[in-house]
Amino acid sequence: MTAVTRRAQPSLRLYVFGSLLSATLAVSVALIVVLAATPIYRAQTNVSIRPRVADLGAAEAAARLVNNYAAWVDSEAYAARLTTEQRAGLSLAGVVRNVRTNGDSERLLVTIQAEDSDATRAAGTVNALAALLVTEIATPERTSGSQRGLEIGVIDPAHIPTSPVWPHAIVALPMAGILGGILGAASIWIISPLSRTSRA
Repeated sequence: MTAVTRRAQPSLRLYVFGSLLSATLAVSVALIVVLAATPIYRAQTNVSIRPRVADLGAAEAAARLVNNYAAWVDSEAYAARLTTEQRAGLSLAGVVRNVRTNGDSERLLVTIQAEDSDATRAAGTVNALAALLVTEIATPERTSGSQRGLEIGVIDPAHIPTSPVWPHAIVALPMAGILGGILGAASIWIISPLSRTSRA
């Protein structure tokens, strides 16, 4: 009876094999994800819209501009203002798909962000949209007032990103580890009955 019970349990060798298989699969999946996936780069800049002098009315007007333009910059109508060279091969829908904007009415910033497989194009798209936005907002009636005028400009233009946001080893390795563990456990579950059968 004791001998039968021992044979029914997976051997230590089988567990070691499963662990090694899990580690191998995890590393393999991580390498496949990191090396085979198309890298995605992210570029970002901010456009500041703020009153020259602290004034509640001017601050409220600036906040409205921030929210309104943040909702407009990532539209096809706004993308149509880019030249063919600035779009660098992207369609209008492609620009909209890549671009994300956010309006911060407290900090009075419009954040423009682009994710693209082409790092240079990502930065170029962001900077071109930011330049258009500044030109659009900085009309004489908004900027000429010494007291209630607005200061409008780009804060830290986007630079060409050097490392992708996806695939990222920090993300790929845990995902691969989980998958490797699942596959390793499955291999033990499959091989264990076969091992018992062969010993019988």
